[in-house]
Order: sequence, then C-alpha cells, then structure tokens
Amino acid sequence: MCKKQISIALLIWCCAVSVFAQHANFGAAKKYDANNLAIRIGTLKIVPFFLKKTPSFWFVTDEPNAQMVALPEPTDSSAMPKKNTIYYIVNMKTGKRQELFDKAAIAKQLQSFIGGKFDQKQVSYLPSFSDDETTVQVKYGTQLYHYNYTSKQLKQGTNNGTKKLYPKFGTSADGKWELYVRAHNLYMADTANKKNEVQLSADAEPYYSFCVDEKGIYAVDKTYPSIAKWINDRYFYAIRVDKRKVQTMSVVNSATLPRPRVSTYKYELPGDKDVAQFELFIGDAQHRSMKKIDLQRWPDQQLEVVASPGNTAELFVLRRKRTRDEMELCAVNLANGKVRTIIHEVSKPFINEDLFNVSIIKSGTEIIWWSDRSGWGQYYRYDANGKLLNHITKGNFTAGKITAIDTAKGFAYLYTYGKQASVNPYYAFFHKVSLDGKTEKLLTPENATHQVSMSPDQKYLVDTYSRIDAPPITVLRKTDGTLMCEIFKTDASKLYAYGWKHPEPFVVKAKDSVTNLYGLMWKPFDFDPNKKYPVISQVYPGPQTETVWSDFTVLDRYNNTALAQLGFIVVVVGHRGGSPIRNAAYYKYGYGNLRDNAIDDDKHALEQLANRYNYFDLKRLGIFGHSGGGMMTVAAMCKYPNFYKVGVASSGNHDNRIYNRTWGETYQGAENKMSINQDIVKNLKGHLLLVTGEVDENVNPANTYRMADALIKADKDFDLMVLPGQSHSYEGAAKSYFQKRLRTYFAKYLIE
Repeated sequence: MCKKQISIALLIWCCAVSVFAQHANFGAAKKYDANNLAIRIGTLKIVPFFLKKTPSFWFVTDEPNAQMVALPEPTDSSAMPKKNTIYYIVNMKTGKRQELFDKAAIAKQLQSFIGGKFDQKQVSYLPSFSDDETTVQVKYGTQLYHYNYTSKQLKQGTNNGTKKLYPKFGTSADGKWELYVRAHNLYMADTANKKNEVQLSADAEPYYSFCVDEKGIYAVDKTYPSIAKWINDRYFYAIRVDKRKVQTMSVVNSATLPRPRVSTYKYELPGDKDVAQFELFIGDAQHRSMKKIDLQRWPDQQLEVVASPGNTAELFVLRRKRTRDEMELCAVNLANGKVRTIIHEVSKPFINEDLFNVSIIKSGTEIIWWSDRSGWGQYYRYDANGKLLNHITKGNFTAGKITAIDTAKGFAYLYTYGKQASVNPYYAFFHKVSLDGKTEKLLTPENATHQVSMSPDQKYLVDTYSRIDAPPITVLRKTDGTLMCEIFKTDASKLYAYGWKHPEPFVVKAKDSVTNLYGLMWKPFDFDPNKKYPVISQVYPGPQTETVWSDFTVLDRYNNTALAQLGFIVVVVGHRGGSPIRNAAYYKYGYGNLRDNAIDDDKHALEQLANRYNYFDLKRLGIFGHSGGGMMTVAAMCKYPNFYKVGVASSGNHDNRIYNRTWGETYQGAENKMSINQDIVKNLKGHLLLVTGEVDENVNPANTYRMADALIKADKDFDLMVLPGQSHSYEGAAKSYFQKRLRTYFAKYLIE
C-alpha cells in the first residue's frame, strides 16, 4: 500500500473514532437522580379522607418550594429540606375547595395568644376533627388550640380531650365477651367477671397457635391477642395454621454488633412434603365452647374466611387445592357446624389469584364471583345455593377490583381494563354496572389510567387520572357520571424546567407477531437521533406484574431516568406471561417455564425497536433486573449469549427450587421440576455482576451463592457484590452504593 493510501485509510479511521467515541455522562446521571427529581415535583396521588357527618373530605399535598428547587444537588436524602405541606378540605355538594388551615390567620391569632416572640417552627397542624366536624387542631409547642376552618377563628383548648371508647381487640361488639391467648391456647371470659374464664383449647404451641404471634414463647400467667374474630355477638371463628413441621431457612447478618446474628425462619419450598395445614374453629360464647369444623377436601388445602355482612346463620369459607387450579366456596352453619359447597371453580393451569374476588351480599342470599373461565376475567352473580343467575360483566376485557356495591339500587362500581377501543389495555377505567348485567355506564371517560375513591354514601367519586406523558389531575364526580369540578392538578413545571422529560411509550409485537406488547423508553436528555446509543433492557418476568408504568411516573423504582443520562437508551417492555390484567391466555402463557418464558418476547421487542430506530445499537446491549428480574437477567445472558452482552442481576431467584412455595407451585407446578439458571451457566459469554443482600429472607442469598458456585465450576468470569445487613429491598447508603456500582458497570463495558 502506498503512503497516500495509508494516509487516507488513517484519516478515515480517525474520523470514525471521533464520530463513535463516547464517554459516560456521570454528571447528568447525578443531576437527574431520584433525590434531585423528588424536590422538584409535588404530590402525584391524592388520598381523600371522608368526614362522617358532613359531605366533605380532606387531603394533604406536599409541594416543592423555591428554596428547595434552588438547592445545589444533594448528595443524599438527608440534605433535602421539607416540602410545603398544605391541607385542603372539599365540600362535595358545592365542589368548593379551601385550605383547611389558613396559616397566616392562625399565626396572627397565635401571636396574640402567646404575647411574646412567635416562632413559626413550633406550630403543628393536626387534621383531627371535633365531633361536630367544625374544628381541627393546632399546636404551638405543647399547647393545643381548636381552629374553626370556616370562620378561621382559633380558640385555646385543653390537652385532655374526651376520648371515644371502642371495644378492645378480642372483645365482642356488645362488650360482653372477651377472647385472648395464654401460652398459645385460646381462652374466653365474660368482661363483667374476668375470673369466670373458659379454656377453649389445650393442644396449642408455637407454630400451632391461636396467638397473633405464632412463634413466640409466652408466660402462662399473661394474656395476649388472639387470631379469633367475632362474627356476631354470639359466634366467633379462628383459622389456626399448623407450621410445626415446616422446615426452615437461615440468613446471617454480619453487620450486627458485637457478634454476627443468625436469623432462622419457617419457609416452604415447592414440592415440600410438610407444608402448613389449615383448621377452622367455630366458637359459641353462649355455650362457652368451640369446635373444629370438618372442611377437609384436598391434601394440603388452604382456607380463607369471606366476610358476609348481615349473615347470622352461616360463615363463608374458601378452600383452595394445593395445585392452585381448583377452589370451592363453602358455607358453615354456625349452630351445628355442617358444611355445604356452593361454588366449585376450576381454572387451568392456575387460578388468577391476583384478580379473583368474591363478595357475599344481601345477608348471604347472593354471591358475586370473579372468574376467567371465558378467557377474560368477569363477574358472575349466584344465589345462595350456587345457582348462576347472570353475568354481571361480559366481553373481551378484564373486570378488575370492585370498589363498592349498592345492593339497594342493584349496582356495583368497578374497574375495567381493555374495554375501551384503541386505548392502552393497562389503563384503569371506572364503571357502574347493574347486578343483573343489563346496564353499565363509564364514569371516567378520559384517555388515561384512573384511581378512584368513593364517598361512604356512594354519591361522589374522587378521581385522579394521568398517563406516563400527562401529570395527574384530580376531579370530583357524582356517581351518575356528572363531572363537578377539578380538585387538584399536579404542578410539574419545575420538573420540566429542570430539563426532565417523561419516558416515551411504545407498542411492539410479541414473538408470535400477533400479541401487542407495551413498553417505555428513556433517552438521554441531550439525545441526538443521528448518534448510536448502547441499549439497556430493564426486565422483570412477572408473572404477577410488569414493571411498565401506565401512570405519570417520575421516581421509577429502578432509577431508569438517571441511568439513561449516562448515554444509554433504557427500555422496559411487557411480555406474555406477565400482567394478570390481560386475558387468561396472555397471563398464563409462561406456566411451567418460569426461567425462560419472558426472554424471547424481550429479545424480539428489542430487535423491532432497533429496526424502527437507527439510534439503537444492539451490538452494545445490557440487561438488568431485581428479584425475578435478576433471575431473568442471567437466564437471558445464558440463553442468548451473543445478544445480551452485559448484565447486573440483583437478588435474583436463580434457583426457584429454594424460592417461595406459593410462587413456584402456582406458576411452575407442584412437582418441583424447575429449570434453573445453574443449568445453562456454561453458555455465559458477557460481563455479569451478581448482587445480593445478605439478610434477604424473601429471595435467600443462597440463590446468588449457588449461581456463583456454578459460575466458578464452569470457569466463568463474573463479579459478585454482597450488601451486608441488607434485605430484599436495599436501603440507605447501600441503595445509593448499589446504584453507583450498577451505573459504573454498564458504563465500563458498554461506553468507556
């Protein structure tokens, strides 16, 4: 090659290097870290507190102030001053909103009361209402005042206000009988004569207890709260769980002083021979007796009592088969203990417990029952004998949580998902439906996801709605659908002025090229569409949820905003086998394949996005996740080692044989035949960081240590970080440290 050709080639190479050279922007990541964003945004979700005697509710907001926004970037949360806390009260009849505490008027009157130097820092505002609900409380130092929020008048009060007396825990509503535990056994006495007690059980012990704390060892001469609950003034029930044979797991906290501490806890694993056994007892205060009810149907079944207001004759109980695909609603006669089966439900391969709901109405004469037997979750109405009366909801959408039931007028108020055409199926809408299934009305029409609270008299709705690209708005509605007024709107102006941008929603296809998958994308805020960016997939395989937010989200759990500012495109996408609010086929897709079910959809989604956007550089692809996401990270890197190049797996359940029995047996089967990450570790090629908290009783650290052991035996390079004293959710300095190490790890192998 001649010198001229060499010079031209060198020039081309240098230009290429200058074009593609990139450095991680740690300054931008710090600027947009969660702490710096938190001080620039106020309340995102309104929680209304309804008054009992007046048609009003109050709520509280925390709003940023100029001092906070002007602060230099804090290094930790302790550097963040308090926000402005404002209490509001709303009259629902008029829609009028006012501040519950006029702070200027209160300060002026306080100065006249104290007569000396006034210190605003000593003022406390207490939304504790008087019996007539006309005044709230203000404290200055230790002195209490009563403030009339209508007249704005302040009066000096006493610190010894009259307290309402309520029945003690374990006392019947009429106050005649008391239930308590002594050395794990259940006792009963009449409150008028405490010496006149009856011992109702004699075989209890730790982990086979009638005490709310099942494992403690208690003195025989002291009494403790019981698990027993009153049904009415005469009858009570208790579900006692026998865990004596359940085996244990342990963690070691090396950070405790002066010695490390071992914590041992009962923990059921998939396929365990000895698991918790459930017993139901019915007690009769009039006869001072208690008997065990024969509810046995399936080995290792679980029992749950269903509330039945107004029913004085029967107790309704759900019994669930260990295989999680079959359940029954039963009624137990309180007087004689006889059991009858009302509804028998089978749903293969497992019942959607995340959305399942049953409501006993009209004093037990009717039952509302949720089922996905049609392929979609819907509500059905039965009579007391289990005869199907009608569909309450019907169609190709999911009926969600019931908020209220008006039996007098024959309506239920509930959420729906996917009912609105051409709208994100993860958006929650609120409907009013008749119990006979003949009429329905949409009460929240805005194209957004809604969170609704209903007034106790069922006349009004407080509705907060938002989207990932639209800050929350809270409005007041009537339950006939009439929009009354806007109550509150989140001010995000300071956040946007700071340079923040919301993540971008997108839709792609699953690996089947038919099913829609919904996702979010975070970009650097100095994004240039003409550049190529490395990509990071933040993952969580479910199956109980997907980490794809549909509402306005600023402080996402995984801090994806800050991570993107290093110079990444960060993506999260749902997948088949993920969310329970889609149809049954979607939700149950991954059954029996907990390790691999989400990976193909994630890979296919990333490939579609790369074909759609030229700035995606899948040659530099990272992946990370926590818990199930940590498991999925390793599984993806081993299944597609030439695709996923760098991964951070925190607290992953890599070996589901030693993870929670309910989880494993519901979604994988009771045989404990699990695919585990250790089986495919030989395929790993990329850079992998494993992380665990050493006292994680949810996903025991043994999951990560077994993974590390397999990597060592396979002679694979990897990195390991153990966070001393940390549980499943990292807190404090450990949380910040983990975030820094995660960012540094991806920057080192994908950018630098």
